[in-house]
Amino acid sequence: MKIRFWGVRGSCATPGGRYLRYGGNTTAIEVRSDSGHRILIDLGTGVTELAKELMAAEFGQGKGVLPVLLTHTHVDHIQGLPFFTPLFIRGNSIRIMGRELAGVSLKEVLQDQLNGHYSPLYGLENLAAGLEVQTLKTGASWPAEGFEVKTELAPHGSTSVVACRITADGKSVVIMTDVEHAPEGISPELTELARDCDLLVHDAMFSDSEYAQRAGWGHSSVGSAIAVAESVGARRLALFHHSPDSSDEHLDMIVGQATESSSVAVFAAQEGHDVDI
Repeated sequence: MKIRFWGVRGSCATPGGRYLRYGGNTTAIEVRSDSGHRILIDLGTGVTELAKELMAAEFGQGKGVLPVLLTHTHVDHIQGLPFFTPLFIRGNSIRIMGRELAGVSLKEVLQDQLNGHYSPLYGLENLAAGLEVQTLKTGASWPAEGFEVKTELAPHGSTSVVACRITADGKSVVIMTDVEHAPEGISPELTELARDCDLLVHDAMFSDSEYAQRAGWGHSSVGSAIAVAESVGARRLALFHHSPDSSDEHLDMIVGQATESSSVAVFAAQEGHDVDI
């Protein structure tokens, strides 16, 4: 199993020369099994680049199948949906899964995103691909061909997001983005979800010094990400959901400091990079 980071930023995309090495697109992670099955986590602006690769293969022929798990529907995690070209090709089958929030279904949220005030697509019904939008029940395993996926809710400021554990080929990756754990630490449910994973992809939007001014914003410090990785016995830690203010040089500094303080192998997620798990 391997993953590719197609988008690693939080809040907003960050073009420009200061962000070339780590990348400036918002959240999108592709997980691929050894057998070639894919699952996509989030639909940030990074999916526009993934779409080009998919369209050059079976999705360009209307023969693609793709499950998509949305951690939540904040704009940086769904910005890429109107520009994800496999959705425009008849015959492709795309299933988007996410949680209901405050009585509003996931389908209603995505439909609003494509209304005429925001998009010339004027609604999900105008997408040519076979699109299915499903409400996700967290806390239980659910099948995606080639994978086993388990989910739990994680705290994100005044709301919550979906954290997931994806297993294939005897390996596991846990993705916890947009999470800010309680002061007493990670919950028992999330601890169990992440226990002994091969790779933990964890929100680390702020350095420890930056977090002191941003506590309660719904995101983690690098130190918190390291503490979680160590407490669950993760083999590697990928720092993720980089602040739009974090240049390549700033992230280099963060990784250097994290490497010195962590007992777990740590790196910062980079757009376009494959990671073997």
